Formats: sequence, C-alpha cells, structure tokens
Amino acid sequence: MSVRTTRLLSYILVLSMLISSVSSCGKNEKKHFVMRTFSTLGSDEDAKVYSEIISEYTKTHKNVVINDTSTTRSGGYKMELSIPSTYRGASTPDVIYYSAMDDMSALSDFFMTIDEIRKDYPAFASNISEAAINSAAADDGGRYCIPVRGQWQGIVINAALFRRSALKIPEKWEDVVRAAMHFEKSKVSLFANSLDESGALLEYMVRGLGGTKSLNSAIKGTPDENWSTALDAIEALDELNAFPKMSKSSFDTLISPSDLRHTSAKKQPSPVELYNSGKAAILLMDNTICGQINADIDSSYIALPEVGTFTQAESTTASNSYPTHAISGPVYPPITANTLPPEEPETTVKHSPDPTQSLSGSVSDSDSVSAENGLYVSFSEGFYITKKAYYDKNKREDVLDFVESFLKEQNAVKLCGNYQAPSLKKLSKRIRNNLTDKSNIYNGVIKSVQSADSFYVSARTQENSFFWEHCSLAVACMSKGILTKKEALGMISNSQTTVNDIIADR
Repeated sequence: MSVRTTRLLSYILVLSMLISSVSSCGKNEKKHFVMRTFSTLGSDEDAKVYSEIISEYTKTHKNVVINDTSTTRSGGYKMELSIPSTYRGASTPDVIYYSAMDDMSALSDFFMTIDEIRKDYPAFASNISEAAINSAAADDGGRYCIPVRGQWQGIVINAALFRRSALKIPEKWEDVVRAAMHFEKSKVSLFANSLDESGALLEYMVRGLGGTKSLNSAIKGTPDENWSTALDAIEALDELNAFPKMSKSSFDTLISPSDLRHTSAKKQPSPVELYNSGKAAILLMDNTICGQINADIDSSYIALPEVGTFTQAESTTASNSYPTHAISGPVYPPITANTLPPEEPETTVKHSPDPTQSLSGSVSDSDSVSAENGLYVSFSEGFYITKKAYYDKNKREDVLDFVESFLKEQNAVKLCGNYQAPSLKKLSKRIRNNLTDKSNIYNGVIKSVQSADSFYVSARTQENSFFWEHCSLAVACMSKGILTKKEALGMISNSQTTVNDIIADR
C-alpha cells in the first residue's frame, strides 16, 4: 500500500471519528429553555447572595436562561393569592422561594413533595436536616417546602450574675419568683425585655403549660385556660418589678398618663443594653440581636420553667410581699439574700466553656411541653418545585440542580445572614468554626439544629408576627391598668380588636 493511500485512509478514519463525535454531542446536548423563578429574597442583602448563586449556576448550566421575579417578604403574599390562576397559565414559575405555607389544600396540586422527588432521586436534598424539613411541613403532612435557613429565639441567662447573688439557675417556677424578688432589691430587672415586647415570653409560658395545642388555641381565636394562667404569672412578676419600664408615649392616646403604672417618660435602654450592662439577668432574644450580646458575659441557654410546677411542700413560709392572688400555686418563702455582692474582678469573667453543654436533650416534637435548651427555631421559608416543571423531562434535572445549588454548604451559609440557622444536618469544621467564632451563643443554635432533636418549631412565624405583636400590646395594657385580664384575653382572641374598641364598649 502506497504512502499516499495510507494517508488517505488515515484522513478518512479521523474524519469519521470527528463526525461520530459531533453526532454524539448533538444527541447528548441539553435543550435550551427559560426557567421561571419567583422569590421573596428581594431585600438588599438577600438579593445580592441570591443573584450570586444564580450566576454560579448559569455558568455550569449554559442551556438555561433564568427569568427571575423577586420581591420582599412583605410583598410576597400577592404571589400566593394569584397561585391558583397563575399556575394554570403559560407563565407558571418552575421554582419559587416562599414562606412555608401551612394550608396547602388549594395549592398541593401545583407543587411536588420532597418525598415524591426522592422516589426518583433518593439523594435529593439529602444534606438538609430532616427535622428542619419536617418543621416546614404543611398541615396535610406534605413536605413541599425545602428549607435553607431558619429564624430562632432563645432565653439566655447571665450565669455569673446569679452566682454572685447566691441564686439558683431557675429550674422551677419558684426559682424564677425568688430571683425576681431578690433582683428587685438590687435595682436589677429579672428580665431585660419590657412587657410591650412580651410575645416571646407568652409563647414560652403557654407552650410550657399546654404545648402547641394551647398556642394554637389563641392563634385560632379561642385561647384556653393556659393563656389565663400565663397572664396571671406575668401580672404577678410585674408587681415584683421583674420587667424594665416601658415608655408611656405609645399609650398616651389610650388613657390619662396619671393612670399608667410602670412607665417612664424617658427613652428606655434596649433589652440588649440592659443585659450587657448587668442591669438585667435574663434576656429573651432572637437571631437578629445575637451579634450584639457581649461575648464576655457568661451566657447560657435555659428553658423557662413551667408556671406553678412546684408543690405546697416546697414552700415553708408565707411572704406577704408576694402577690399570691395573681397566680395559681402556693405562697413563697422569704428571700434571705440581700444586695448583690461586689462585682467579680473583670479578669475572672470568662466565656462560657460550652454554651451548648445542655443541648443533648430528647426529641422535642410539636406537642412537647419542655425542651432542655429552650430554643425555638422556625424554618418558615424555602424552595418549592412545581409539578409542571418536574414532569417536563427537558427541565426536570436542571430544575433540581437549581435548588440543590442553594443547598450546597457554602451557599446555604451565605444565605444565613444575621445569625440565621442553616438547615444543614452537617457542617465542615472550617465553615462551622467561621460561623461560631462570631458568637458563643450562635454555636449553641448550630449544634441544636444539627442534632435534630433539641429544638422546638416556633409558633412565631412570619405569618403570625402580627398576632404576637397584638398579644404584646394586650399584655402591656393589662400591666398598665388600661385593660383587665378578661379584656386582655378578649383582645388576644381577636386580632382585629383594638384597645380603643374595648374601652369604648365598657
């Protein structure tokens, strides 16, 4: 065979291989399409991270063009109202990021559940805590929402302040009352939060008495007897000056200022300022103020003791200084401790060795009435994948990849600005250290979520935020003598009722 013939055959072989390769690429090339997305991540900080993650995604999915519509959380409700009509049209979104919708009865026809997706893709969202997924489930039990981050709240206590006062860290309600009586003499508030911010305290008290059933009774308009008990306890503590003063300015239009109790015309310090300065011993906090807490304070989480759990046998001597009429249970023994001992030298005040030392509690399901660490976490938002997108074979895997891109460790953490809790079941040591170095208190939250058995699902979701603000106003007005307890309960039972409405109906 001549050299010329050999070269010609070689050229033909190479050409045939190229043609085969091009043909093969054409068969495997993904079809181009527009992915429609909607999110409530339109606020400045969220929008920046959200757009960065989308940009990363499109670099590796060149066949996808993202058509995104984003708004703020406050404007997101318009999307939910239009879902039944919008999702039947040609412009149906493929993926949405929205709040965890409890009532999916009218919407379940439009979204896939995680469990349905896992029948085809078992590893989908496998790095997300099952507890977080379960906490965002709808009333029908369907797990439609794929959470990325959660809001949280907890109670931190200045342990050194209690030690210097020879007081027990509260384990029973009696301990709470004793501490309130002692700190009153020392011009220290037991709680850093005033009663016009009492929504979180109410949630802890009512849940401690009756679990989510009691919480939901008021959210649905019929508060049970545990709400009355909680209001009695707050009123009793208020008489012991367990709460800092409130500004009377927001109440001036309701009643004569001369009738207001426990108020001040001066601007009052914030709860964090009171806690950081040692003027308050217990702080009810959430992720938004986590970074403001002084890390040099020996802070640790506690679970608020259940109201009235101690027995008559534990009380040996009556105390006329305690208002026994305002709470069920026995009278209390007198407090022998006097004023606060001298401050410990600053050099001896250390970080808490491990603020998560009591976080290994048992499973705290939605009807539990106590939790070891007292942490409440609300995974109240996340991604939803529409059935229309999932059943389109040209889109399905790219849509799943889109959601998974936000579930990657580094991206999920980026979305957790302002000390929100990532929904991940595991964090790498490097990422974990970077997060928890910000705050010794934040470390406890991360550890609790990942243990998947030591946090509550909070009832203080975004949808219920107005309800809890309404409760706070009712409690504040009761403490000031503007409303009776019965009237406060009536106000709590109807979020449309105003204080002026009640006063006018007398």
